[in-house]
Amino acid sequence: MSYIGEVRRTAFSSFGAAASAALIAVASGSIRIFKAFGRRRLIAELGEFDDHMLRDIGLTRSDLRDASSGPVWQDPTSVLVVRAVERRASRRALVREAQPVTGAKARTNDVIACR
Repeated sequence: MSYIGEVRRTAFSSFGAAASAALIAVASGSIRIFKAFGRRRLIAELGEFDDHMLRDIGLTRSDLRDASSGPVWQDPTSVLVVRAVERRASRRALVREAQPVTGAKARTNDVIACR
């Protein structure tokens, strides 16, 4: 094979690789946009819930508004998941603080101070 034939094949193969990479990038970007619109549609459906139903799943209307205010390519459901988990954790912490302390911690207050 001649030197010229190999150069042509290399140039064509790099063009093919670049074209296929560009096609894959366009396809993955369009899939990401379609998924984002689908998730935004789900947030719109959550907006139709009343406040009691939203509170049952650990969300508020402001959470929905904050999630939908982000850029189109950002996943709004990740914001909602973080908010719901944070709210659940704070409720559990409040319940733990409200429970009476038993055991060794309770006995430390029973010590009589000598003056």
